[in-house]
Amino acid sequence: MARQSIYGDGQWDEEVESLRLRSRAFERSREQMLSGTLYELAPGSPGHRLHMHYGIEEMFFVLGGSPTLRTGDGEERLAPGDVVYCPEGRPGLHTFTNPTDEPARILAVSARRSPDVLVYPEDGDAWVATRNPDFPAPEKGDPGIIARFSLPPEGEPR
Repeated sequence: MARQSIYGDGQWDEEVESLRLRSRAFERSREQMLSGTLYELAPGSPGHRLHMHYGIEEMFFVLGGSPTLRTGDGEERLAPGDVVYCPEGRPGLHTFTNPTDEPARILAVSARRSPDVLVYPEDGDAWVATRNPDFPAPEKGDPGIIARFSLPPEGEPR
C-alpha cells in the first residue's frame, strides 16, 4: 500500500496554462480501479469542457476556495467541505470553473474501467479513450485514443 499526501510540496504532474489549472495524480497501477487526482484551479480558470463519462464514476471533494460546479441542471457555487458525486452518463454531466480571485482545490476520486467513453455534448463529440484526450499524448507509447466520433445534433435520430 502506497502512502501519499494531498499537500505534496507543490509538486504537480501537469499544468495546463490555457485552462489555468494544474493537477497531481496519485500513484496506482493501471490494473487498479480506484484513482485520485488533486486539481488546483487558478483564479479565472475556465476548467475542463463540460463532459460525462461512460466507464467512470467520480466524487469530488472541495478542499479550498469556491469553485463553481456546472452540470446539465445549471451552476452552483461550492465551498470547502462540499462533496459532489457524478455517476456515469448524462446524470453525471459536469465541469468546474473558478470565477473567484483565489485558487480552488478539488480532490477527484474515481472508480474507472478502461476504456472510458468521454462525451462532450456542447462540442458534439465523444472519445473512446484510455487517457484524457484534452491533453497531449506522451512522446513515446500508446496515445490512448481508440476512437473519436461526432454526435448527432440534439433531437435527431441516433
